Amino acid sequence: MRNRWLLTFGGIGLVAGIILVLITGAIAAVYLALIGILLLVAGFLVGPRYRAELSEPPAGYVWTGERFVDPTSNRTVDVWQHPASGQRAYVLAKDGNDPERGS
Repeated sequence: MRNRWLLTFGGIGLVAGIILVLITGAIAAVYLALIGILLLVAGFLVGPRYRAELSEPPAGYVWTGERFVDPTSNRTVDVWQHPASGQRAYVLAKDGNDPERGS
């Protein structure tokens, strides 16, 4: 969702800045175009916060006990974490209440 807003406003700012520079020649319009470029770059660099594409947690990860419904897919997701690095993995939940059971 954030990416969409950054890309939308970045594109609008860039196009508006270019049009204003061509029509008025104002230096301030160059700043608008530069801000648009920065927003576009940020939109491409900022990735999604999580990806619930895994069906199994990676090796060495432990279940945190967190579970939520992914608003984009409407599916239940379990949160797993690597104890040493703190990196998190989002795994599609299996049927049952306890993912450690393997059910």
